[in-house]
Formats: sequence, structure tokens, C-alpha cells
Amino acid sequence: MTKTTTLMKSEQQGYSLRDAASVWFRHKFLMAVTFLTIAIATAIITMVMPNEYESTMKILVKSIRTDVPITPERTTGATGAVSDNTVTEAQINSEIELLTSKDLLTSVVRESGLAERGPTLLQRIGLKEKPMTEAGRVEFASDRLASELQVNPVKKANIVEINYSSSSPQLAATVLQKLQDLYLDKHLKLHRLPGTYEFFKAQAEQYEHQLRQAEQQFSQFQQSNNVVSLAQQKEMAVQKTAEARSKLQETQAFLKEVTERMSLLQDQMRTLQPRIVTTSRALPNQYSTERLNTMMVELQNRRRQLLTKFKPGDRLVKEVDDQIQTTRTALDRASKETATEQATDLNPLRQTIAAELARARVDEVGARAREASLSAQLRDYEAQSSRLEGITAQFQDLTRQVKEAEDNYQLYEKKQEEARIADQLDQNKITNVSIAEAPAISQLPIRPNRALNLVLGLLLGVAVSIGVVIAAEFMRENVETPRELESLTGIPVLATVPTDRSARRSLIIDQRRLALPAAEPEMEWASGD
Repeated sequence: MTKTTTLMKSEQQGYSLRDAASVWFRHKFLMAVTFLTIAIATAIITMVMPNEYESTMKILVKSIRTDVPITPERTTGATGAVSDNTVTEAQINSEIELLTSKDLLTSVVRESGLAERGPTLLQRIGLKEKPMTEAGRVEFASDRLASELQVNPVKKANIVEINYSSSSPQLAATVLQKLQDLYLDKHLKLHRLPGTYEFFKAQAEQYEHQLRQAEQQFSQFQQSNNVVSLAQQKEMAVQKTAEARSKLQETQAFLKEVTERMSLLQDQMRTLQPRIVTTSRALPNQYSTERLNTMMVELQNRRRQLLTKFKPGDRLVKEVDDQIQTTRTALDRASKETATEQATDLNPLRQTIAAELARARVDEVGARAREASLSAQLRDYEAQSSRLEGITAQFQDLTRQVKEAEDNYQLYEKKQEEARIADQLDQNKITNVSIAEAPAISQLPIRPNRALNLVLGLLLGVAVSIGVVIAAEFMRENVETPRELESLTGIPVLATVPTDRSARRSLIIDQRRLALPAAEPEMEWASGD
């Protein structure tokens, strides 16, 4: 049974191959015609198709005009102000919208001559041959340019790529060159505010005038109040006031000390004698005794002389007697007494205390003078501090006015300079967009690729031919092979008679059915098993 089944499968495969071959052979003419038609048509279209040349332009978009901003401010090395040049997706999209704007493309069409191609294209696509107006041709050409122009951002880069293709390489480059020039002009107009420099200049002059007035008022206030730097002067006044008060307190303390010392020295002076005994010795009264003896002798001699002239009871004699008696008494006393000899000198302790007292009095006078001077200085410093404190509010107000006017003037002066620089940059067409790749005339066409088109045409011809054969095979209504007849009728076909005479000479009889008529049920049973 296995052998019989294998034989049947081999016979079925043989019938299938023969059927497929018969199908392709039966439709060989249709297949050849279809293949040749498509191949020839593809070759003709490829050869007739005009060359297209593409020109490319790339625009670099930056957030600022230059890498280092040109401003009146000073930039210093690594710590200087460096602007961030990060470009956002919104900026890229804005530039793309600007490149594809209707008015810009219309201007490009007018200046590059694309409007002249409009009627020819209308005639080609079968529209009315009625001539279009100039505005209609321009609008049609601008719409076509918008559809043909390819504007795409480059991934992971701040670059916008613009491609345009045309049958003329010069025209493709010319269109992109006009687009470049008009785009830069429009970009400058959109990003430049007219009258900016004049506005900032007028504002700078106005604030300069305000600054001069504020400085003049401030200068007059300083001169009238003798103020240069209020904060420093207040600090110095407070410092001098503190120093004067400290010195005055020291002087008062010193004066009190001097006064107390003078009182103590005066008390000591009262208890001390101006002179003191340095040496002392006892001496007899010899001089007095000798003197009294001499006087005694003289008085006695005088009495004798008077007795010669007068009587003892006479007054003159009595007087001499009394003197003699007195002298004798004194002589007796003198002979009994002794004399003491003493030597004295200035008291040194009293002199020292006197000198200290004199110095203390001098110190007192100086301290009192110093106290008066320091008191006057302290009053002056306090009055100066009070005066400075009183004009602080006005001084600060004037200073604030000067600072505000100066800041405003510097701000608008800086803005004026930046506007002037911006005008110069605009005149030189230096913007935050630059042409990274200028459009150039292409020497090699990008389309058509004739070799690829021919290969694709051959492949298309083969595919279409196969499809046509399959479609024809499904659409036929006649029976072409004995196997089809057997499957349709269920009756075995013993022989076929071709309609073609050449086919009749090679008549093929089914040897399997003629030679083995009895084995048919067994094979069917084997196949069914």
C-alpha cells in the first residue's frame, strides 16, 4: 500500500507540473505581449523623462546674532557674560514658517521668473487654454513652489535644510538664491523695530538732563551744608564725640584727683615749719658781762666827777647811782646766765610738699583749661552729629535721585549703543540666522535613475505578466486538460484528440488507464486508505 500511495503521489505531482507548464505555455503569447509592453513603455518613459537637478541650501539658526554679545558691557575671560546659544524647537519652526510664507514665495516667484511656467503646465494637464492673468500665474507658481519646495529641520542640529529641484540646474540654484536673499531681508524686517535707536537716544538725552539737574542740586546741597560724604562724616563725628567724651571724663577724673591731692598737701603744709634747727650748743654770757663791767666802770667814773661838782643828794648824782645799781643788777644776772647757740635751715619735707603743691596747682589749672576745651569740643561734635543726622533724609533723597537718574541714563545709553550696533548688524545683514550652505548649481541630475527604472520596469513586467496569466486562467470557461475534464465529469478520460494537426501527430494515449483497467479500484482503495 505504501508503494502504491507513493506511485499515486508521484503521478499527481507529475500531473501538477504538466498542468502548470501547460498553463504558462498556453498563455505564452499573452505573457510575452504584456511583459514586452511594460518593459518597452518603461524604457520609453525613462528615456523621455527629463533630468531633474536639485539645489540645496542650509540655514544655521542661533538664538543670538553672535557667539559673544556685542554690548557696552565688559566681558572678562571665563567669568564674563556668555550668552546661552540654545535654540528651541519653536525657533526652528518659526524660521520654517517664515521660509514657507505666502508673501515670501510670491516674491521669489516674481524675481526668479517662475510665473512664466504656469500656462505651459496648465496646457499640459488639459485645462483651458485661455491665458491666465499675471496675478493668476504668480499665484499658481507660488502654490507650485510651496509644494515643490522641501523645508525640513535637520535632526539633532540647529540647521534647516531647503531643497528645490527643477529641470534646469541654473533655475534651481536661482530660486534658492532668491529665497535666501528675500528670506534674510524679511527676517531682518521682522526682528528689527524701526525707530529703536532714535527712541533710546531721546530717552538717554532726557535722563542725561535729569542727571545733570540732580547732580547740580546735590552739589549745592553739599556746599551749603559742608557735606562731602555724609556716612563718613557722621561716622567721624560720632567717633570724635566718643573720643571727646572719653577725654573729658578722663580730664574730670584727673581734675578731681589733683584737687584731692592739693587739699592733702595743704593740710600737710600746715603741720610743718618753714625752718628746722640743724645744730645747737650752750655758751657763757661773756660778752654781756664784759660790756656791763665796762658800763659799770664808766658809771662810777662819772659819779666821781659829779661828786666833785655836786652833792650826793643831788638829782644828777642820784640818777647815776640808779644806773649803777641797775647795771650791777644786770651784771649779776649776766654772770649767772649762759647763752645757747643754734643753727637752722629750710625744712626739705616742706619744700618737697610745696613743690608738689605747686605742680598740683599747675596741673589743676591745665586740667580745668583742658576740661573747658573738651567740653566745648564735645558740644561742637554733638551739634555737628545732630546737624548731620537732621540732613540725612534730604541727603539720602538727593543721593537716590542722582543714583536713579544715573542708572536710567546708563541703561538707555547702553540700550542706545546696543540699538546702534543692532542697526549696523542689520545693515551688514548679520542676524541670528546664517547661511551654512549656499545654493549651488548641480552638475549631476538626481532624477531619473534610468538603470534602476529599467530594472524596476523589467520586474514590473514579470509581475504584471504573471498576474495577467493568473487572471486569464481564472476567467476562462473552456476545459483545456483531460485532468480538468475528469475532475468536472468524474469519468475517466481514455484519450484526447488535439485540434491542432501537429498535436495530432504526437497523440498521447493514457497508458495507465489502457494497461491497467482492473487495478483502478485497488488504487482508489489504496488511496482511500
